[in-house]
Amino acid sequence: MASLRDLRLLLGYEVWGLVGLARIAAPGGGAEPALVYRGRVYPLGAWGYSDVREVMLEYPPEDVEHLARMVSASDKGLPLGGVRFLAPVEKPSKVIAVGLNYRAHAAETGREPPRVPDLFVKTVNAVVGPGDPIVLHDPELRVDAEAELAAVIGLPGRSLSLEEAVENIWGYTCFNDVSARYEQHMAGASQWWRGKSRDTYAPIGPVIVPRTLLNPWKGLTLTLRISGEELQRGSTSDMIHDVKALVSYASRGTFLEPGDIVSTGTPPGVGFARNPPRFLRPGDIVEVCVEGIGCLINPVVPDKPQ
Repeated sequence: MASLRDLRLLLGYEVWGLVGLARIAAPGGGAEPALVYRGRVYPLGAWGYSDVREVMLEYPPEDVEHLARMVSASDKGLPLGGVRFLAPVEKPSKVIAVGLNYRAHAAETGREPPRVPDLFVKTVNAVVGPGDPIVLHDPELRVDAEAELAAVIGLPGRSLSLEEAVENIWGYTCFNDVSARYEQHMAGASQWWRGKSRDTYAPIGPVIVPRTLLNPWKGLTLTLRISGEELQRGSTSDMIHDVKALVSYASRGTFLEPGDIVSTGTPPGVGFARNPPRFLRPGDIVEVCVEGIGCLINPVVPDKPQ
C-alpha cells in the first residue's frame, strides 16, 4: 500500500499548514472550494460556497480557523490523499509577477538590484494547479522553473499604502514562474509575454495559507527540486522589495480584486544561470516548496500536436 507521502506525490501536492483554503475537484464533476484543516479536507459546496473568493470575503484571515472548527465539528472531511487539488483561484483577473527581487538572484545574473519593482503580467491561460503537466511546447525554448511565494488578494483596493496592502492580502501560496528563456532573452526582441505566458506556465497551489500564520518578513524558506535534485534554496528575507511593497506598487492606479495573484520573485539557482544550464526535460518532476505552505508538484511533458 502506498504511503501518504507517496499518494501526495502521485497527486501532485504536499500540504504542511494547519489551515488553508483550497479548490478541489468535486466528486460529481466540476470544482468547489474547500478547507484544509489539521490534515483533512473539508469541501465547502454544501455550506453554500462556490468560489474561494466568496470565503475570503466573508472570513478574513483572523477568522478562518473559526470556520474550520465549525465545519470540522459537523463533517469528518476527506483524507488528503483522497482529493485532487486544483489551482486555488479559478481564473484570477490578474497574475502579477516580479523580476530580480532577490539580492542573490540579481547577483547570479550579474545585474544591479532594481530600484523599483520590475513587474510583469502572466496571462490567465498559463494558470494550472497541482499535478497538472507543464507542457514543453518546443524543445528549443530552454524552459526554466522558478520557486516563488505568491500573495493572494482578499479585499479589493487601488493605490494602497503599505499598511493597507498588508490588510488586502488574504494569504500566501506556492507559485512556479515557468519561463521560456529563449523567448524571454534570445529571440531577437524581449518577448516576456510569450516567454512567461504560454499555456501551463503558471502552476499555483496547493493551498492558500492565511497571512496571520506566515511571516515572510522574518524569512520563509523556498526550495525548487527537479526530479529530486535541489536547484534553488533561499529565504524570503532576501527580497529586495518585500511583499507589502510589491502589492502597494502593483495597486498604483490598478484595481486589485479578490483572487488576484501577486508573486514575489525567485531566489538564486535558476536553471539558465547554472553552469551548465539546467532546463526542463520531458519526464521531470518539478517541486516548488514554501515553508509553512507545502509543495506544488507538477510533471513535465512534451507537447502533443492538436
